[in-house]
Amino acid sequence: MELTIIPKEDLNQYHFVQQEVLTDEVDRAKRKILLDGAMALGNDYKQKVRIVFETTEGTCAVETTVWAVTSNHVELKAGKDIPITAIKEVVL
Repeated sequence: MELTIIPKEDLNQYHFVQQEVLTDEVDRAKRKILLDGAMALGNDYKQKVRIVFETTEGTCAVETTVWAVTSNHVELKAGKDIPITAIKEVVL
């Protein structure tokens, strides 16, 4: 898997895939737990995490602080967000 690391400011230049990238229910539950942990690290310690996600341009990653996790999106600094269904991996 070739991975392109992008700055969060460039997220709007990419097109997130529409389908769920994780087919296993257990993997989706783990992703949710990791996203909640990433939000705690961001809000309490200002610590950045790596989020790996799928776009129509390929697999990308961003290293950023997570400010909020909603039912559908991860909200990042500067008003950027990523659809949760496009997220393959969260590295704390």
